[in-house]
Amino acid sequence: MKQNAILAGALALCLTLSACGSKAPGPEEVEAAIRDGSVTIEDALDKGWITQEWADSYQEERSVPAADKMAVNKVGAFETETLTGETYTGADLPDTAFLVFLDPEDPGAADFYTGLVDAVEDVRAAGADIVVCSKGDMDHELFQGAPFPVVAYNESMQEALAQNDEMASEIPCVGVWYVNGSLISAWTSQVEAEDLAASAPSFVAMAQEDDPSGEDGMAAVAMG
Repeated sequence: MKQNAILAGALALCLTLSACGSKAPGPEEVEAAIRDGSVTIEDALDKGWITQEWADSYQEERSVPAADKMAVNKVGAFETETLTGETYTGADLPDTAFLVFLDPEDPGAADFYTGLVDAVEDVRAAGADIVVCSKGDMDHELFQGAPFPVVAYNESMQEALAQNDEMASEIPCVGVWYVNGSLISAWTSQVEAEDLAASAPSFVAMAQEDDPSGEDGMAAVAMG
């Protein structure tokens, strides 16, 4: 119900903005749409709703040093279980992994999952892995024969993600890169096997650096 309400709210906001026609929405409306993901900054610029100066100021105000983002987005201790009922904890997570939070009943789950399966060999060849956190039935046929760990996204994991649980729980199928204990990339609700495999080496290299929170390595992939 919570997820449906949020999606309905985002849709209503999009409709409101679209209905403005020649009359541009106010700054507060545009900012709200950008913050909840209904509209991108690029879209707002193209439509003339904001200026480049406004966009630069908005992004500058929300920029956070990379090291701080590592701390803010750190995953806490948790305990859950795998498909076979074995205990799985934060200590079992690889140093570098693409963490996926997936509702197996969602219409887009099969395509999202297929992209992961197609990418896993190349991701592992780069030194990373994929871990799927199920937000639904662990016995779902989608997970049968999974080539990577599938664990239950339970209350313990939700608490471990803290503020990031909002993204993980509310978007039916979404993924994010995890490196040395923190969620460090932008969240994505679409998976292309080639793109996922191509991105893996840079995150692996980051994990192997003596200072994984180094500014140079984090700047390119810091969460927005």
